[in-house]
Amino acid sequence: MISSLFIQNVRSFEQFEREFVPGINVVGGPNGCGKTSVLESIHLLSQGFSFRAKELAELIRWNTPELIMRGEFESLGKSWNRGVCVGKRKSQARENGEDLRSVAGFFGKCPSVIMQPSDIELLRGAPEVRRRWLDEILCFRSAANVATLRQYKRVLQQRNQWLRQFKQEGAAVGGDDLFHVLTDQLVELGARLWAARVSLSSDISPVITGYYRKLSGGVDEITCAYRSSIFKSLDVVDEMSDAADGSAEASMVGLDEAQFREAFGRKLSEMEKVEKTLGMTMAGPHRDDLDLCISGYAMRSAGSQGQCRSAALSMRFAAVDIASENLGKPILLLDDIFAELDLSRRDAVASLIREKQCQVVIATPEPAELPFQADSLMMIAKT
Repeated sequence: MISSLFIQNVRSFEQFEREFVPGINVVGGPNGCGKTSVLESIHLLSQGFSFRAKELAELIRWNTPELIMRGEFESLGKSWNRGVCVGKRKSQARENGEDLRSVAGFFGKCPSVIMQPSDIELLRGAPEVRRRWLDEILCFRSAANVATLRQYKRVLQQRNQWLRQFKQEGAAVGGDDLFHVLTDQLVELGARLWAARVSLSSDISPVITGYYRKLSGGVDEITCAYRSSIFKSLDVVDEMSDAADGSAEASMVGLDEAQFREAFGRKLSEMEKVEKTLGMTMAGPHRDDLDLCISGYAMRSAGSQGQCRSAALSMRFAAVDIASENLGKPILLLDDIFAELDLSRRDAVASLIREKQCQVVIATPEPAELPFQADSLMMIAKT
Protein backbone atom coordinates (compact mmCIF):
# COMPACT_ATOMS: atom_id res chain seq x y z
CA MET A 1 0.00 0.00 0.00
CA ILE A 2 0.98 3.63 -0.34
CA SER A 3 0.83 5.97 2.67
CA SER A 4 2.00 9.25 1.12
CA LEU A 5 2.79 10.83 -2.24
CA PHE A 6 4.61 14.03 -3.18
CA ILE A 7 4.95 15.14 -6.80
CA GLN A 8 6.36 18.32 -8.33
CA ASN A 9 6.20 19.44 -11.97
CA VAL A 10 4.37 16.30 -13.06
CA ARG A 11 2.16 16.98 -16.10
CA SER A 12 -0.30 19.72 -15.01
CA PHE A 13 0.80 19.74 -11.36
CA GLU A 14 3.16 22.35 -10.04
CA GLN A 15 3.02 20.53 -6.71
CA PHE A 16 0.79 17.91 -5.11
CA GLU A 17 1.13 16.21 -1.71
CA ARG A 18 -1.32 13.83 -0.02
CA GLU A 19 -1.53 10.98 2.48
CA PHE A 20 -3.51 7.80 1.80
CA VAL A 21 -5.44 5.40 4.04
CA PRO A 22 -5.48 1.58 3.77
CA GLY A 23 -9.05 1.44 2.43
CA ILE A 24 -10.73 3.30 -0.44
CA ASN A 25 -9.12 6.60 -1.41
CA VAL A 26 -11.11 8.75 -3.84
CA VAL A 27 -9.45 11.46 -5.91
CA GLY A 28 -12.18 13.74 -7.23
CA GLY A 29 -12.33 16.77 -9.46
CA PRO A 30 -13.31 17.96 -12.93
CA ASN A 31 -11.88 16.44 -16.09
CA GLY A 32 -8.41 17.74 -16.86
CA CYS A 33 -7.49 18.59 -13.26
CA GLY A 34 -4.80 15.89 -13.02
CA LYS A 35 -6.57 12.98 -11.31
CA THR A 36 -5.05 10.40 -13.68
CA SER A 37 -1.61 11.93 -13.12
CA VAL A 38 -1.91 11.03 -9.44
CA LEU A 39 -2.60 7.40 -10.38
CA GLU A 40 0.21 7.47 -12.93
CA SER A 41 2.69 8.72 -10.32
CA ILE A 42 1.69 5.98 -7.85
CA HIS A 43 1.98 3.37 -10.59
CA LEU A 44 5.43 4.58 -11.62
CA LEU A 45 6.75 4.54 -8.05
CA SER A 46 5.17 1.13 -7.48
CA GLN A 47 5.73 -0.70 -10.77
CA GLY A 48 8.72 1.16 -12.19
CA PHE A 49 7.01 2.37 -15.37
CA SER A 50 4.18 4.62 -16.54
CA PHE A 51 0.97 3.16 -17.92
CA ARG A 52 0.61 6.19 -20.23
CA ALA A 53 4.05 7.37 -21.34
CA LYS A 54 6.84 5.52 -23.14
CA GLU A 55 9.47 8.02 -21.97
CA LEU A 56 9.58 9.45 -18.45
CA ALA A 57 10.45 12.87 -19.85
CA GLU A 58 6.88 13.04 -21.22
CA LEU A 59 5.65 13.49 -17.64
CA ILE A 60 7.63 16.70 -17.04
CA ARG A 61 5.43 19.78 -16.67
CA TRP A 62 5.60 22.17 -19.59
CA ASN A 63 8.43 24.68 -19.45
CA THR A 64 10.08 23.18 -16.33
CA PRO A 65 13.48 21.43 -16.28
CA GLU A 66 12.64 18.35 -14.21
CA LEU A 67 10.04 16.50 -12.17
CA ILE A 68 10.24 15.01 -8.70
CA MET A 69 8.21 12.15 -7.19
CA ARG A 70 8.40 10.68 -3.70
CA GLY A 71 6.29 7.98 -2.10
CA GLU A 72 6.10 5.86 1.05
CA PHE A 73 5.09 2.24 0.46
CA GLU A 74 4.51 -0.85 2.58
CA SER A 75 3.91 -4.51 1.73
CA LEU A 76 4.20 -7.75 3.71
CA GLY A 77 5.61 -5.93 6.72
CA LYS A 78 8.36 -4.14 4.79
CA SER A 79 8.50 -0.44 3.92
CA TRP A 80 10.07 1.50 1.07
CA ASN A 81 10.82 5.19 0.69
CA ARG A 82 11.07 5.83 -3.05
CA GLY A 83 12.05 8.86 -5.04
CA VAL A 84 12.44 9.79 -8.70
CA CYS A 85 13.98 12.84 -10.35
CA VAL A 86 13.53 13.05 -14.12
CA GLY A 87 15.17 15.64 -16.34
CA LYS A 88 15.05 16.07 -20.09
CA ARG A 89 18.09 13.83 -20.59
CA LYS A 90 18.65 12.02 -17.31
CA SER A 91 16.64 10.32 -14.57
CA GLN A 92 17.55 9.17 -11.09
CA ALA A 93 15.78 6.67 -8.83
CA ARG A 94 16.37 6.01 -5.14
CA GLU A 95 14.94 3.47 -2.72
CA ASN A 96 15.50 3.70 1.04
CA GLY A 97 18.39 6.05 0.38
CA GLU A 98 20.13 3.78 -2.14
CA ASP A 99 20.61 4.67 -5.82
CA LEU A 100 19.00 2.33 -8.35
CA ARG A 101 20.11 1.82 -11.95
CA SER A 102 16.65 2.84 -13.17
CA VAL A 103 13.05 3.14 -12.02
CA ALA A 104 12.56 -0.44 -13.22
CA GLY A 105 14.25 -1.46 -9.97
CA PHE A 106 11.02 -0.59 -8.12
CA PHE A 107 9.19 -3.52 -9.71
CA GLY A 108 8.25 -6.62 -7.75
CA LYS A 109 8.03 -5.40 -4.15
CA CYS A 110 4.85 -3.36 -3.75
CA PRO A 111 2.71 -4.10 -6.82
CA SER A 112 -0.16 -2.10 -8.24
CA VAL A 113 -2.78 -2.90 -10.89
CA ILE A 114 -4.33 -0.19 -13.04
CA MET A 115 -7.89 -0.39 -14.37
CA GLN A 116 -8.91 2.26 -16.89
CA PRO A 117 -11.33 2.82 -19.80
CA SER A 118 -8.52 2.32 -22.34
CA ASP A 119 -8.20 -1.29 -21.10
CA ILE A 120 -10.66 -2.14 -23.83
CA GLU A 121 -7.53 -2.22 -26.02
CA LEU A 122 -6.68 -5.49 -24.24
CA LEU A 123 -9.43 -6.92 -26.43
CA ARG A 124 -9.56 -4.57 -29.40
CA GLY A 125 -5.87 -3.70 -29.68
CA ALA A 126 -2.86 -5.33 -31.33
CA PRO A 127 -1.36 -8.58 -29.98
CA GLU A 128 1.50 -6.63 -28.36
CA VAL A 129 -1.00 -5.10 -25.90
CA ARG A 130 -2.03 -8.55 -24.65
CA ARG A 131 1.58 -9.78 -24.62
CA ARG A 132 2.54 -6.80 -22.45
CA TRP A 133 -0.26 -7.64 -20.01
CA LEU A 134 0.73 -11.32 -19.94
CA ASP A 135 4.40 -10.52 -19.39
CA GLU A 136 3.63 -8.09 -16.56
CA ILE A 137 1.81 -10.74 -14.54
CA LEU A 138 4.45 -13.28 -15.58
CA CYS A 139 6.91 -11.01 -13.76
CA PHE A 140 4.60 -10.95 -10.72
CA ARG A 141 5.15 -14.68 -10.51
CA SER A 142 8.95 -14.81 -10.47
CA ALA A 143 12.07 -12.64 -10.59
CA ALA A 144 13.53 -15.29 -12.92
CA ASN A 145 10.82 -14.41 -15.45
CA VAL A 146 11.85 -10.75 -15.25
CA ALA A 147 15.43 -11.71 -16.14
CA THR A 148 14.33 -14.02 -18.98
CA LEU A 149 12.18 -11.31 -20.56
CA ARG A 150 14.94 -8.71 -20.38
CA GLN A 151 17.52 -11.08 -21.87
CA TYR A 152 15.14 -12.22 -24.62
CA LYS A 153 14.37 -8.63 -25.64
CA ARG A 154 18.06 -7.74 -25.68
CA VAL A 155 19.07 -10.72 -27.83
CA LEU A 156 16.08 -10.17 -30.14
CA GLN A 157 17.16 -6.53 -30.62
CA GLN A 158 20.73 -7.62 -31.43
CA ARG A 159 19.55 -10.30 -33.86
CA ASN A 160 17.20 -7.88 -35.62
CA GLN A 161 20.01 -5.34 -35.87
CA TRP A 162 22.20 -8.00 -37.55
CA LEU A 163 19.38 -8.93 -39.94
CA ARG A 164 18.70 -5.29 -40.88
CA GLN A 165 22.37 -4.72 -41.66
CA PHE A 166 22.49 -7.91 -43.71
CA LYS A 167 19.42 -6.84 -45.68
CA GLN A 168 20.88 -3.40 -46.42
CA GLU A 169 24.50 -4.36 -47.12
CA GLY A 170 24.50 -8.07 -47.94
CA ALA A 171 26.74 -8.71 -44.91
CA ALA A 172 26.76 -7.87 -41.21
CA VAL A 173 29.25 -7.37 -38.41
CA GLY A 174 30.32 -10.72 -36.96
CA GLY A 175 29.20 -12.65 -40.02
CA ASP A 176 27.19 -15.87 -39.87
CA ASP A 177 29.06 -16.98 -36.76
CA LEU A 178 27.56 -14.13 -34.73
CA PHE A 179 24.16 -14.68 -36.32
CA HIS A 180 24.12 -18.34 -35.25
CA VAL A 181 25.27 -17.48 -31.73
CA LEU A 182 22.42 -14.95 -31.43
CA THR A 183 20.00 -17.49 -32.87
CA ASP A 184 21.06 -20.14 -30.33
CA GLN A 185 20.65 -17.64 -27.49
CA LEU A 186 17.23 -16.59 -28.77
CA VAL A 187 16.12 -20.22 -29.00
CA GLU A 188 17.23 -20.95 -25.44
CA LEU A 189 15.55 -17.87 -23.98
CA GLY A 190 12.47 -18.25 -26.17
CA ALA A 191 11.92 -21.83 -24.98
CA ARG A 192 12.21 -20.70 -21.37
CA LEU A 193 9.76 -17.86 -21.98
CA TRP A 194 7.28 -20.09 -23.79
CA ALA A 195 7.27 -22.65 -21.00
CA ALA A 196 6.55 -19.90 -18.45
CA ARG A 197 3.86 -18.23 -20.59
CA VAL A 198 2.02 -21.46 -21.43
CA SER A 199 2.01 -22.49 -17.77
CA LEU A 200 0.69 -19.08 -16.72
CA SER A 201 -1.90 -19.01 -19.48
CA SER A 202 -3.15 -22.47 -18.51
CA ASP A 203 -3.53 -21.38 -14.88
CA ILE A 204 -5.07 -18.00 -15.53
CA SER A 205 -7.50 -18.75 -18.38
CA PRO A 206 -10.16 -20.32 -16.13
CA VAL A 207 -9.72 -17.42 -13.68
CA ILE A 208 -10.45 -14.89 -16.43
CA THR A 209 -13.49 -16.81 -17.65
CA GLY A 210 -14.72 -17.11 -14.05
CA TYR A 211 -14.50 -13.37 -13.45
CA TYR A 212 -16.22 -12.70 -16.78
CA ARG A 213 -19.06 -14.99 -15.73
CA LYS A 214 -19.54 -12.92 -12.57
CA LEU A 215 -19.40 -9.59 -14.38
CA SER A 216 -21.79 -10.65 -17.15
CA GLY A 217 -24.23 -12.33 -14.78
CA GLY A 218 -23.67 -15.62 -16.57
CA VAL A 219 -25.42 -14.35 -19.69
CA ASP A 220 -22.59 -15.41 -21.99
CA GLU A 221 -19.27 -17.28 -21.78
CA ILE A 222 -15.80 -16.53 -23.12
CA THR A 223 -12.78 -18.71 -23.77
CA CYS A 224 -9.14 -17.76 -23.41
CA ALA A 225 -6.20 -19.53 -25.10
CA TYR A 226 -2.54 -18.83 -25.82
CA ARG A 227 -1.54 -18.73 -29.51
CA SER A 228 2.06 -19.09 -30.61
CA SER A 229 3.87 -18.50 -33.87
CA ILE A 230 5.57 -21.92 -33.77
CA PHE A 231 3.21 -24.36 -32.09
CA LYS A 232 2.00 -25.76 -35.42
CA SER A 233 5.56 -26.88 -36.17
CA LEU A 234 5.64 -29.16 -33.12
CA ASP A 235 5.55 -32.81 -34.14
CA VAL A 236 4.32 -33.79 -30.67
CA VAL A 237 1.07 -31.85 -31.15
CA ASP A 238 -1.24 -33.65 -33.55
CA GLU A 239 -3.73 -31.75 -35.68
CA MET A 240 -3.91 -28.71 -33.47
CA SER A 241 -7.23 -27.01 -33.79
CA ASP A 242 -7.62 -23.47 -35.07
CA ALA A 243 -10.84 -23.21 -33.12
CA ALA A 244 -10.90 -21.10 -29.98
CA ASP A 245 -11.85 -23.95 -27.61
CA GLY A 246 -8.46 -24.15 -25.90
CA SER A 247 -7.71 -27.65 -27.25
CA ALA A 248 -4.44 -26.56 -28.87
CA GLU A 249 -3.31 -24.86 -25.72
CA ALA A 250 -4.26 -27.90 -23.64
CA SER A 251 -2.04 -30.05 -25.88
CA MET A 252 0.90 -27.74 -25.17
CA VAL A 253 0.69 -27.61 -21.40
CA GLY A 254 2.63 -30.85 -20.97
CA LEU A 255 5.51 -29.82 -23.23
CA ASP A 256 8.87 -29.07 -21.66
CA GLU A 257 11.53 -26.52 -22.54
CA ALA A 258 13.46 -29.06 -24.63
CA GLN A 259 10.46 -29.55 -26.92
CA PHE A 260 9.90 -25.81 -27.28
CA ARG A 261 13.63 -25.37 -27.93
CA GLU A 262 13.65 -28.02 -30.67
CA ALA A 263 10.58 -26.57 -32.38
CA PHE A 264 11.84 -22.98 -32.20
CA GLY A 265 15.27 -23.90 -33.53
CA ARG A 266 13.73 -25.80 -36.43
CA LYS A 267 11.38 -22.93 -37.24
CA LEU A 268 14.17 -20.34 -37.32
CA SER A 269 16.31 -22.64 -39.45
CA GLU A 270 13.47 -22.96 -41.98
CA MET A 271 12.97 -19.19 -42.07
CA GLU A 272 16.61 -18.07 -42.22
CA LYS A 273 16.53 -17.03 -45.88
CA VAL A 274 13.22 -15.22 -45.45
CA GLU A 275 14.47 -13.38 -42.37
CA LYS A 276 17.65 -12.26 -44.12
CA THR A 277 15.52 -10.96 -46.99
CA LEU A 278 13.05 -9.12 -44.76
CA GLY A 279 15.59 -7.99 -42.16
CA MET A 280 13.69 -9.12 -39.06
CA THR A 281 13.02 -12.12 -36.81
CA MET A 282 9.79 -13.67 -38.05
CA ALA A 283 8.99 -16.17 -35.28
CA GLY A 284 9.20 -16.26 -31.52
CA PRO A 285 7.37 -15.30 -28.33
CA HIS A 286 7.40 -11.66 -29.52
CA ARG A 287 4.86 -12.60 -32.22
CA ASP A 288 2.38 -14.53 -30.06
CA ASP A 289 -1.10 -13.61 -28.87
CA LEU A 290 -3.70 -14.39 -26.25
CA ASP A 291 -7.03 -15.16 -27.91
CA LEU A 292 -10.23 -14.28 -26.08
CA CYS A 293 -13.32 -15.48 -27.87
CA ILE A 294 -17.06 -15.39 -27.39
CA SER A 295 -19.32 -17.97 -29.07
CA GLY A 296 -16.26 -19.16 -31.03
CA TYR A 297 -15.46 -15.72 -32.47
CA ALA A 298 -12.62 -13.37 -31.53
CA MET A 299 -13.83 -10.70 -29.10
CA ARG A 300 -11.75 -8.05 -30.84
CA SER A 301 -14.23 -8.20 -33.74
CA ALA A 302 -17.35 -9.91 -32.38
CA GLY A 303 -17.56 -8.59 -28.82
CA SER A 304 -19.76 -5.64 -27.90
CA GLN A 305 -18.42 -2.67 -25.95
CA GLY A 306 -19.92 -4.05 -22.74
CA GLN A 307 -18.56 -7.55 -23.35
CA CYS A 308 -15.07 -6.28 -24.13
CA ARG A 309 -15.02 -4.03 -21.06
CA SER A 310 -16.09 -6.96 -18.88
CA ALA A 311 -13.38 -9.16 -20.37
CA ALA A 312 -10.75 -6.45 -19.81
CA LEU A 313 -11.79 -6.06 -16.17
CA SER A 314 -11.63 -9.84 -15.80
CA MET A 315 -8.04 -9.78 -17.03
CA ARG A 316 -7.17 -7.04 -14.53
CA PHE A 317 -8.77 -8.93 -11.64
CA ALA A 318 -6.81 -12.02 -12.66
CA ALA A 319 -3.63 -9.89 -12.44
CA VAL A 320 -4.68 -8.85 -8.92
CA ASP A 321 -4.88 -12.53 -7.94
CA ILE A 322 -1.43 -13.33 -9.35
CA ALA A 323 0.13 -10.34 -7.58
CA SER A 324 -1.59 -11.24 -4.31
CA GLU A 325 -0.37 -14.83 -4.45
CA ASN A 326 3.25 -13.93 -5.11
CA LEU A 327 4.00 -10.39 -3.90
CA GLY A 328 1.25 -9.34 -1.53
CA LYS A 329 -1.99 -7.46 -2.11
CA PRO A 330 -1.53 -4.83 -4.83
CA ILE A 331 -2.75 -1.25 -4.85
CA LEU A 332 -5.83 -1.01 -7.08
CA LEU A 333 -5.69 2.11 -9.24
CA LEU A 334 -9.08 2.80 -10.81
CA ASP A 335 -9.31 5.55 -13.40
CA ASP A 336 -13.02 6.40 -13.70
CA ILE A 337 -13.88 2.82 -14.68
CA PHE A 338 -17.56 2.93 -13.70
CA ALA A 339 -18.70 5.55 -16.21
CA GLU A 340 -18.86 3.07 -19.11
CA LEU A 341 -20.58 0.24 -17.19
CA ASP A 342 -24.27 -0.52 -16.81
CA LEU A 343 -25.77 -0.83 -13.33
CA SER A 344 -25.39 -4.60 -12.95
CA ARG A 345 -21.74 -4.54 -14.03
CA ARG A 346 -21.02 -1.57 -11.74
CA ASP A 347 -22.39 -3.51 -8.78
CA ALA A 348 -20.45 -6.65 -9.76
CA VAL A 349 -17.17 -4.73 -10.10
CA ALA A 350 -17.73 -2.96 -6.77
CA SER A 351 -18.42 -6.31 -5.11
CA LEU A 352 -15.19 -7.80 -6.46
CA ILE A 353 -13.19 -4.75 -5.35
CA ARG A 354 -14.53 -5.09 -1.81
CA GLU A 355 -13.83 -8.83 -1.91
CA LYS A 356 -10.15 -8.28 -2.76
CA GLN A 357 -9.59 -6.15 0.38
CA CYS A 358 -6.82 -4.19 -1.36
CA GLN A 359 -6.00 -0.54 -0.92
CA VAL A 360 -7.88 1.37 -3.62
CA VAL A 361 -7.10 4.74 -5.20
CA ILE A 362 -9.88 5.76 -7.57
CA ALA A 363 -10.06 8.85 -9.77
CA THR A 364 -13.53 10.11 -10.66
CA PRO A 365 -15.22 13.41 -11.52
CA GLU A 366 -18.31 12.41 -9.50
CA PRO A 367 -17.41 10.84 -6.12
CA ALA A 368 -21.06 10.82 -5.04
CA GLU A 369 -21.94 8.41 -7.85
CA LEU A 370 -19.48 5.69 -6.82
CA PRO A 371 -21.03 2.34 -5.80
CA PHE A 372 -19.16 2.33 -2.47
CA GLN A 373 -18.27 4.67 0.38
CA ALA A 374 -14.90 6.43 0.39
CA ASP A 375 -12.64 6.13 3.42
CA SER A 376 -10.71 9.19 2.25
CA LEU A 377 -11.74 11.88 -0.23
CA MET A 378 -9.35 14.38 -1.79
CA MET A 379 -10.67 16.93 -4.25
CA ILE A 380 -8.46 18.56 -6.87
CA ALA A 381 -9.29 21.93 -8.42
CA LYS A 382 -8.60 22.54 -12.10
CA THR A 383 -5.72 24.96 -12.61
